[in-house]
Amino acid sequence: MDLQELKTELPEIFKQVKKDVRKVLGRNVHRAGLSLGLVEMGMFQGGFIGGMHFAPGTDIVMNKTPLKIILSSQPYEVVWAYVYHILLHEYIHSLGIINEHICREKTLEVSKEIFKEADHPAIILAEKGIGFFIPNLKITYIPPEMRPDGLLIEYISNFDQDSMTYYS
Repeated sequence: MDLQELKTELPEIFKQVKKDVRKVLGRNVHRAGLSLGLVEMGMFQGGFIGGMHFAPGTDIVMNKTPLKIILSSQPYEVVWAYVYHILLHEYIHSLGIINEHICREKTLEVSKEIFKEADHPAIILAEKGIGFFIPNLKITYIPPEMRPDGLLIEYISNFDQDSMTYYS
């Protein structure tokens, strides 16, 4: 699978995230009208930002740099679980849970309730991070794609489809 193919799956993965959050955290827990943008944020020694939500806004951005590495080095199940994990975490932030520690706890809670098996990649990601799957990832520094007008955000069309009340 490559990034172009994955882009077509992102709305469906997000739909699953929203369904799972409602199931685990409550029927009234919902946030509509979110947008997903993919952006090269780069990576640095010791870690990277997988995604971000800008409270109280409607944008979620996902870092393409680690996504490309995961796509090129991991099986589909891990790629899917990684995307699910990032979207779940950022969706929980969008619901108003700004505290990172609490957001991580809720992300793990939803993952465990939905996937049940301790060896499911989504649970492993929520507990241990992507380093479990790529333990020898040696990153010195991969800078983000710098532009004079800021970072280029590539938005995914029809991302949050089930909150649309009109069709174009």
